Amino acid sequence: MEPIIATGLDKETFSRLYVKEKMSLRAIARMYGVSYFCVQYRCRQYGIKPRPRTSKRIHIDKAVLQRLCVKEGKSSKEVAELLSCSSVTVRERCKEYGIPLKAQQLARITKDQLQKRYVSEGKSTREVAKMLGCSPETVRMRCKQFGIPMRKPSRDGLKIDKSVLKKLYLTENKSMTDIAAICGCSIATISNRLKGFGLTKTNKKKIPRKITSIK
Repeated sequence: MEPIIATGLDKETFSRLYVKEKMSLRAIARMYGVSYFCVQYRCRQYGIKPRPRTSKRIHIDKAVLQRLCVKEGKSSKEVAELLSCSSVTVRERCKEYGIPLKAQQLARITKDQLQKRYVSEGKSTREVAKMLGCSPETVRMRCKQFGIPMRKPSRDGLKIDKSVLKKLYLTENKSMTDIAAICGCSIATISNRLKGFGLTKTNKKKIPRKITSIK
């Protein structure tokens, strides 16, 4: 099946852009809003000899690559699309910088590690990810692969100390709405934490109802 190509990119136009003006195939692809492979196909179809690849090095900042591959857990293909380069270039730079790719990140996270950190120690996916040098999404994916049940996503990673909650709720008699505003979370999260810690108000005074008899 012939790739879809933008209208207006006839042989004469293509020849002018690629041969005379020395535009790259990727630049032409961006101009017409199509993929690099569509333009490459048209080049062969028109019988235009592609220029030899230059040895010009594509610079990718290490910090940017670290953030995209590790913190955000994106694949080499996704990173390549964001940085307008090939996935081969991304993999090469990752290898040079010592940055593990998504598949490598998944492979090095074992079931025992997740059982210990996430299940036994009760750490959040963010905390586990930080300890293992990967993204929270990678931790969640690996848990799913190992059949480790995920905790309810009620602000995963939010720490509310029992003593603080006890002071606010029982000593200072604040409402769940007030506590939620103080802790920067939802009322449902506070309600779940109160139940989990076994904190209940038992000293509520019942207001006697007045019963008036109708004669």
